[in-house]
Amino acid sequence: MIELREAKKWFRSGGEKVPVLRGVNLRVEQGEYVAIMGKSGSGKSTLLNLLGTLDTLDGGEYELAGKAVHKMSKRKRAALRNKEIGFVFQHFHLIPNLSVYHNVMLPLTYSKRRWRKKRERVMNLLEQVGLANKKRQKPSRLSGGEKQRVAIARALVNEPGLILADEPTGSLDEETTESVLHLLDRVHKDGATILVITHDMEVAKRAERILFLKNGVLEEWSDEAAYRV
Repeated sequence: MIELREAKKWFRSGGEKVPVLRGVNLRVEQGEYVAIMGKSGSGKSTLLNLLGTLDTLDGGEYELAGKAVHKMSKRKRAALRNKEIGFVFQHFHLIPNLSVYHNVMLPLTYSKRRWRKKRERVMNLLEQVGLANKKRQKPSRLSGGEKQRVAIARALVNEPGLILADEPTGSLDEETTESVLHLLDRVHKDGATILVITHDMEVAKRAERILFLKNGVLEEWSDEAAYRV
């Protein structure tokens, strides 16, 4: 599903290159649930943007679903992203002037599905996340947990193979966090590949595999690595 080989990314500061990712190697199989941890500023979000095709590598190779992303044009990356990837963010990124229904419908805008099929898909997902009765509400009328459930429904609407979640419970209370994590567990059980960026070990423990981003490279979970984070 995902294969990164010697992935590098840097930014410029004062005319100098500042490395963020120094040669990341990552392989995630279809249907895996993987968590990536690391200190603030370690490059977790940069890595997620690269995996989500929102940014490009400065070195190395990236393959997603067997396709060489590092060789693609911006247009082809966007098409792959829309087809293969669903995003869940800490701050939800819902469109405030759209209803719950239309927020979830948004990724289907350019889908060739018939309108009836689109509507059925959206309503089915809203039923699954327990928000069908709030389909006409605007995001401002929802709780944090409800907003995140809308975001998860939106991430799933195109039936992507990969869900990328960036601190999906970072702004939620403990009870709401548990309900959102349970929903992600269900999504994984249904066959989706999930990659979660988190600083919370309790969230990371829901995954099958935990990795740590340190000094621009990834390392497998260990008690020592957990202690350093």
